[in-house]
Amino acid sequence: MARSAWSFAVTCFLACCVLMLTASLVPGSRGIVAVFARPGGDTALQIVASAGGRIVFVPASSWIAVTEVTDAGLVDRLYQSGAGFVASSVVAQLCARWNGATLGSAL
Repeated sequence: MARSAWSFAVTCFLACCVLMLTASLVPGSRGIVAVFARPGGDTALQIVASAGGRIVFVPASSWIAVTEVTDAGLVDRLYQSGAGFVASSVVAQLCARWNGATLGSAL
């Protein structure tokens, strides 16, 4: 295999991996999401509260909170309130388990 063909194959593979990872982290229009606060900004709890969300879980750290998206505009309001990143339910479940909690059947 020529070096240029190998480089093209590796580049395509890595691009597909990044695309799949990004798609799996983007939250849907409904369900549980993890809200990550920006460094130096408001806490995740304050961000969820100012966006009008319902707190599902807050670990000991102040930069992550788990909330439930009940309307399509909540994710946009979370970003407008200062969220650095809003992640899908998979990430929310991992954050809760990492801190010893379960979100039960909410997912």
